[in-house]
Amino acid sequence: MHLKSAAGERLRSGYSNVTGIFLTASTAWDSAQPWDNQPGTIRDTSNRIEACGLYEVSAANTYHLFALTAPEMILLVAEVSPGVYHHLAFGELAKFGAYAGGLFVSGAYGSDGYTYTYSGYTDYVFGYNVDRHAGLPFNDYKYYGQNFLKATVDGFDGWFSVCSNSPKTGKRARALFEAGSNSNASLGRMWFSRVPNTLNGVAPMVPFYLFVERPDGFFSPFGYTPHLRYLNITHYAPAETFQLGAEQWMAFPAHSKNGKSGVHGYAVRKVP
Repeated sequence: MHLKSAAGERLRSGYSNVTGIFLTASTAWDSAQPWDNQPGTIRDTSNRIEACGLYEVSAANTYHLFALTAPEMILLVAEVSPGVYHHLAFGELAKFGAYAGGLFVSGAYGSDGYTYTYSGYTDYVFGYNVDRHAGLPFNDYKYYGQNFLKATVDGFDGWFSVCSNSPKTGKRARALFEAGSNSNASLGRMWFSRVPNTLNGVAPMVPFYLFVERPDGFFSPFGYTPHLRYLNITHYAPAETFQLGAEQWMAFPAHSKNGKSGVHGYAVRKVP
């Protein structure tokens, strides 16, 4: 994984200037090459570097850093302004089966200037199927995204772009939030429509499951994030710690609670 601090810089031509941290990944390291030209670096179909990022941050922000093992994962969450959170994550998935690959990177693909709004749509994950970020990890409800998964599948050994269509890398992966006309067409929609539990107010979590596209156009389950889980945060405050058996978890909004991400959020395992 390769991180680069940016101060009013652009990742490459075609991108706007941002301040924050760029994150990309590669399959090897060559000390003679710059950070963005390593062997197996994430690239689009035109051979240009792709990355996600943690944007609009400064030394004055509040940061939450998590380091977990089995499998390994690093997560950095920053409160970039009061009540507004951005994340950056990388690590390994818990895999279904003994397959090559399983690395992932996750983050925003732009600053809040890229969070588009549309009249009449208030749910920024399911409200309108257009490319924008609400900060939710692996949000594949967008047309194309900046979350990537390394996998060796059907003779392809490279990076899959987590999105609903038009994958940056030419290979597509999906998560929970694919577009659908009703809740039965999306695991994320179905889950969201049934939590919190109306009887006891509890909002169960669900891991982010990742699926990779096969030559026949169908998707096969590849892995999931045991330390990072989707959570409806109706009954949670941002950065609130809660107990689940012997474990401690911390809840975050996908962007801003009851703001540009509604009550969509996620939780990270704080104490195993």
